[in-house]
Amino acid sequence: MSSATGPQVELHLAPGVDLHQLEALAQAQRVQEVVAAVWQFANAPLPAQLEVALMSEDEHCRVHERFLHDPSPTDVMAFPYEDEELFGEVLINVDMARAQAQERGHAALWEATLYLVHGCLHLIGYDDQTDEERARMRAAESAVMEILRV
Repeated sequence: MSSATGPQVELHLAPGVDLHQLEALAQAQRVQEVVAAVWQFANAPLPAQLEVALMSEDEHCRVHERFLHDPSPTDVMAFPYEDEELFGEVLINVDMARAQAQERGHAALWEATLYLVHGCLHLIGYDDQTDEERARMRAAESAVMEILRV
């Protein structure tokens, strides 16, 4: 996918990450499509380059503690950069995606895709600290998931 329709995306699989039920998300083309949908929805700036990492919960918690000083599990982290070369990173906890999907009664791939959408929205300025921000974030997530027909 060219930068005319979305950011360039580099996909990373953390060592030892279990992709059971999430194989489709480990395909660079699928990740590119999800990111492009967010960029198109929000009319986000181009050109842009992102990194997306699929991680185990243990690795995700280590990064969460190291950079955000919180060792607790979380679903997704987004790190925006003020760098012309790299717009930001989205780190997805695939173990949590599987667990939350089972608890909520939907597919793990749907849950992990939602995490990617959520992380990308954070990179382009959406937040979820207040009720108003959360409502705006949820509406944007729903709209993008609808665009993706997930």
